[in-house]
This record gives sequence, structure tokens and C-alpha cells, in this order.
Amino acid sequence: MKAKSQKIGALEKVSFFLANVGNIPLMSLLSSFFTLFYTTIVGLDPAALGTLFLISKVADGISDPIMGYFLDKFPVTKMGKFRPMLILGTVICVINYIFLWFGAVWSPVGKYVIVYITYLLLGWTFDIMDISLNSLLPVMTAENKERNSLSLIKALGYGLGGAAISILAPIIVASGTLESYYILIFGSMAVTLVFSILGALGVKERVTPKGTDDERYSLRELFQFLRFKPVWTHFLTILLSTVGTSLSSGTGTFFYTYIMKDLKLMSGVSVVSLVITLLGMAVAPVLANKLGKKNVFLAGIIVAVGGSLIRFIDVRSLLLIYLGAVFAGIGGGFIGPLAYGIQADNTMYVQYKTGKRAEAAVASLSSFVSKAAQGVAGAIPGYMLAATGFIGGAAQQPQSVEGGIIFCSITLPLILCAAAGLVFGTLYPLGKKEVDEITLAIEQGVSTK
Repeated sequence: MKAKSQKIGALEKVSFFLANVGNIPLMSLLSSFFTLFYTTIVGLDPAALGTLFLISKVADGISDPIMGYFLDKFPVTKMGKFRPMLILGTVICVINYIFLWFGAVWSPVGKYVIVYITYLLLGWTFDIMDISLNSLLPVMTAENKERNSLSLIKALGYGLGGAAISILAPIIVASGTLESYYILIFGSMAVTLVFSILGALGVKERVTPKGTDDERYSLRELFQFLRFKPVWTHFLTILLSTVGTSLSSGTGTFFYTYIMKDLKLMSGVSVVSLVITLLGMAVAPVLANKLGKKNVFLAGIIVAVGGSLIRFIDVRSLLLIYLGAVFAGIGGGFIGPLAYGIQADNTMYVQYKTGKRAEAAVASLSSFVSKAAQGVAGAIPGYMLAATGFIGGAAQQPQSVEGGIIFCSITLPLILCAAAGLVFGTLYPLGKKEVDEITLAIEQGVSTK
């Protein structure tokens, strides 16, 4: 591996931030509003949507690693390896995304077919964009402090982008009309196009492989990377925690609509969560440099679980909802910046153990885990709504529906996030000392292969 200057300038950091903000509207809107839109506006069966989420993630299980494999094989151009594919993937994905939301509205005949096809295609088109973006951090710099800085910027982009969606989207679609969804989707896709492309044009890929056969890996070896303990324990942690958080956010629209009776309350809670999350993000890299990513990441999970426990005192108490948002903000502020830094550490670990660079491979496997979690989290509420007797478009729902919403938005996320903390705290092996030793060994050209 050869590396140019590892220092990242302010303008490039802004560009990296924009690229990550541009990535957020796609899946954030799907996890929060897609089920609500298609059950109340389009009138689809929630159980059919739950099945769609599960089927799509099986397809993603095939597409993600394959896409990562081909992206790692993509030649290094003047723009680098991943930046051109990020731009191409953004354009393709946005076009498909618009048809996913409104294809069934524009052509009611065969609307289930349209929704299923466009959703399944999203798994492939989003891969090009998402894996390319997540592969950038390891190739922008090899310096640990710079990676921590970029991890913070990535998390800020994700956090602020997600917060903007959480704050503005409920206000925009509070009327529940089709026109309000046009404003939301077309506006957010304009942001995705502009931010992602500008971001891709503004960053640089400094860390490049030597180009020898020794650093190439086969498709079979790609799946073997999962055997390494840091990789699979981190993935299992992300799977559990993402299902939990996606469940909470995905049923949040139903919680505020049918339990709190006011969707706009979601915006105020999101503002509080955003402010606290930003404070947590500011502190997380400093603590990680001193204590190690593992310890701070685990602390974030524990704090977030504490926030969920508080909610059980009175699930309808607005005060406790805000207090829970404070805890969740602190936890998310710790977790967000460090998750991608840990992924970069795992990429280095794979290189240390095999002598092979595989940024896109690890990113693609990580992408699959995240999307699989989102698929499971999307399916559970759909089946829950159907099983408890949800009535699409009705202002008042049966008591059984309210119980199901509370279970999916508070109880189950708490269980899953606690399990994630247990897995990561007891099994993940790379502390600060181990990461520093691996970094030094790679710089000296040492591996265990």
C-alpha cells in the first residue's frame, strides 16, 4: 500500500459531509413513512408490505457482497475507484426511488407488482451509491486520528440529515395528502442529487493498493472475511441495534399519530434529540482517542438502553418522551461517529490477517447487515398492524393496535439494543491497544498471512 499526504483539508471535509447527508433521505424516508404512505394513501395491505421488506432483503443478501466484490475490482481512474461509482449510483438510485414511491399512484393497475419491482430494484441501485460512499473513508486516509475525524463528520452528516427528515417530514405530510408527499419526496431527492454529487467531486482517494495479485481476493474469499471475530461481532451488533432503532423510528409515525394523536409532536422530540446528539458527537472522538472506540461505543449503547427504560414509567408522558430523547441522543452521539471508524479498523484487520485490501467488501457486507436489519424492522410493524386489526385511514384504531404499536416502538427496540450491547461488550476483541498494534504492523508491511 502506498499513501500520499494523509491530511484532510476543511473543504474536503465539507464535501465528505455533504456526500453523507445526501445518502440519508433515501432509507430514512422509507423506514419512517413508507408503510404509513402505502397503507393510508395508496391503500395496500400492511402484511403484503411486510412480506415485501423480507423478500427484498433476501435479494439484497445476494446483491451486496457481489456489488462490493465488483467495486473492489473496479479500476482506479483519475477520479479514484469509488467516487465515479458514487455519482453514477446516485443518479440511477434517485430515478428508481421516485418510481418506488409514486409508480403505484400513477399506474393503479398492477400496483403491487410496481411496488415490489421498484423496491427490489432499490436494493441493487442503492448498493452502487451506498457501498461506494462507505468505501471512501478507508481510502481517504490511513491515519487513525484523521479516520476518527472523518467518522465524526460521517456521523454528523447522517445525524443532521436524519434529524432534518425527522423534523421537517412530519410537518410537511401532517395533512396526509398525496400532494404533501410529492413535496417531501421530490424535494428530498433534489437534495440527494446535489449533495451526493458535489460531495463526490470534492473528496480525494489517497490510499491505493499496489495493484499486485497478492492484494486481490476472490469472490469465495469475500465471504470468508466473515470468519474474523471483529467482523462478525461488529456485524451482529449492528444487526441487533439497527433492527431496534429502525423499529422505533419506523413505528414512530404510527406512535405519534395513533397513541399521542399528533404527528407534529415528533418534530419537537427530534429537535431535542438532534441537539443532544450533536453534543455527544462532539465528545465521542475525544473520548475514543483516550479510551478507545470499543469502550465509548459500548457506553453509547448502554445509555441508549437507559433512555428506553425510562419510557416504561408512562409511555404517553411527553416529559418522559423528551427525557428518553435526551438519553437516546447521548447514546446515538457516541455510537454514530464510532461505528464507521470501527468498520475501518475491521478493514485493516482483514488486511493484517490476509494481506488483502477489501474496503468495498467489508462495506458491502456491512451494507447488507444494515439493510437486512431495516428489512426485518420494516416487516415486523407490517405484520403487527395486520395481526392487530389496523384500519387504514381510520383516526381511531382498536386497542389491540395501540398495544402493538407500543410493543414495536418501545419494548422490542429495548430488548434488541440490550442484546447488541451484550454481544459487543463481551465478544468484540479490538481495543485501542490492538488497533494501534495492527496499524503499526501494516505500516511496517507485516501481516499474519
